[in-house]
Amino acid sequence: MEPLTVLTSAALKQAITHLTKKLIDKAWDIGENQGKNILGQLSEDYPATIYTERYVNRFLKMRTLHSAESDVYLNEIYSPLRIVKQGACEEFVVGDTFTLNFNRTVNIIGIAGQGKSTILRKLFLQEIYKTERFPFFIELRKIEESSILDYLKQQLEDIGLSLIEGDVEILLQSRKVVLMLDGFDEVTSNRRHRLLNEINQLKTRYNCSVIVTSRPGTEICTEIDIINFKVKTLSCNEIISIISKLDKNSANEELKDLIIDNLQLQETLVSPILVNLLYVCYPYLDIVPKNVIDFYDKLFITLFSRHDKIKNFNREKSSKVSSIEAGNIFNAFCFDSLNKNVMEFTEESLYKFLNSALKLNGTSLELTEKVQNDLINITCLIQKDGFDKYLFLHKSVQEFHAAKFIASLPYVHKEKFYLKLLEVIDEEDKFDNVLQFLKEIDTNDYNALLVLKYFQNKKLNRLNTESKDTILRNMISEILKARVIEFEIKDGEYEIASLESITSNNLLSTLNLFNNGVRGAVMVSEDLLESHLFKRQKTALNINLLTVAELKQISRKSKKHGNSSGIATLSVFDYLKFSKGYDSFEKALKNEIITFVTDIYSPIEEKNTMVARVLDIDFNI
Repeated sequence: MEPLTVLTSAALKQAITHLTKKLIDKAWDIGENQGKNILGQLSEDYPATIYTERYVNRFLKMRTLHSAESDVYLNEIYSPLRIVKQGACEEFVVGDTFTLNFNRTVNIIGIAGQGKSTILRKLFLQEIYKTERFPFFIELRKIEESSILDYLKQQLEDIGLSLIEGDVEILLQSRKVVLMLDGFDEVTSNRRHRLLNEINQLKTRYNCSVIVTSRPGTEICTEIDIINFKVKTLSCNEIISIISKLDKNSANEELKDLIIDNLQLQETLVSPILVNLLYVCYPYLDIVPKNVIDFYDKLFITLFSRHDKIKNFNREKSSKVSSIEAGNIFNAFCFDSLNKNVMEFTEESLYKFLNSALKLNGTSLELTEKVQNDLINITCLIQKDGFDKYLFLHKSVQEFHAAKFIASLPYVHKEKFYLKLLEVIDEEDKFDNVLQFLKEIDTNDYNALLVLKYFQNKKLNRLNTESKDTILRNMISEILKARVIEFEIKDGEYEIASLESITSNNLLSTLNLFNNGVRGAVMVSEDLLESHLFKRQKTALNINLLTVAELKQISRKSKKHGNSSGIATLSVFDYLKFSKGYDSFEKALKNEIITFVTDIYSPIEEKNTMVARVLDIDFNI
């Protein structure tokens, strides 16, 4: 089917009906009629209408900062973005006619605001046009305690389809559908392992095509047998293309010229969300932001004050609170909601969160509703999304203002926050992006109360003592004993069934976070281990290749021993010990940990010591 030049509900319904009928007419294997029946029901007039209205429209329509009062369809604002296949360095432009169809599960990785969800929506639309697979789009954070499969079934039943036990599973294995799972990183960390297992089973059990999106460093990014694509940083031409999509009347040529002539600004506009924010805020800015932090910092006060700076701005503020007071309220609101894992609100919950924020700031609670109106109607950073549902313009807005709140806390409560975070930072990542903002806007306390304390708690500040080898040996042993390898044994051969990353949810992930801003950076030692396991190379670690008989023997002795037939399960620790590679691997990992200490801890400690000395002696404080 030719791409629609203008998206409408009627046109999309027609496209869905065309898609289902094309798929029904394809050849189906014997025994797949139950799955075919689901598409047959979806091709009928009423289910197709309901499905289009409730799901297709919802994923292809959105509110943006420049269109805060009315929905826009994806194709009205989408400008092609690039993704690169990790490992192979193949680059693709996600534009019209482009789809992702691989034998393995695909994971699209992008930083906050880089457009990974928008890319997934574009792929969703292109699958409808291409008529080769029926796409189902699921926002993972909405699954909660359900499973992916049960959630999909519930969606189909909600639009009136009659399901027979097992027919959805048959449809999944028909190779005529693709599941699009958005926002793996938005799932709370304690639920991700279960969801990751479900995603893997969709491929292993049903051979179903799956495309996932995630921020960098989550568990899925290091999972074996998954193809990672990384969203590319915007080029100057892509920035101008996005501006042109927004500026349909070519009324803002000055901004385009400014971007073309300003390399520093181009380097700041790394993601579509920042380009959108610049486009909306530019008429009211006195100074163009110099970097990402400067950008977010100017955002709230610029939007909140814009009605004072432009005569034809037709929305009057309700609350009359100052922009600084409103900013403090918004900061508290953002932290409180993020801390409680809330990203979308009902009218009632939005009011309650704002009520608490006003109370903290000493603002009259009678103004809660008026402040709420201003945040929605004046700043547009909170947006109404259907009936009784409110969302942040983008998660990164919530995260930056949560960071501002933390940075402004009295020292006692700031210390309390960092101490609580220290207890869970190895496993809990909901504050990861907040920490990247705090690293810049609250540098001294971030370093003293979080980074230095972390190294001290792990005894990594004692590597210049006689305890160095014992500390590192125990640390590495604990990490490797907690990680599992599963080998699938069949016909006298074996291959890796699963391998838990050694840099996930532990000290190594946190050190990577401090060093690179993301947890999932691949370490040299891990890369060598994977080369040995997957490519059967001896590598610089001199790990012996084991036989099937040896694997079975080790598995029976391992504390991680599993009971599954044909599967040998053991810890990375046991595997390395029995393959005579433990000492060399331990040495490589020790050197990497020491490098983290040298690069992160030592400079902060040396600077703090120098500052203390100068203040004591020269300033006599």
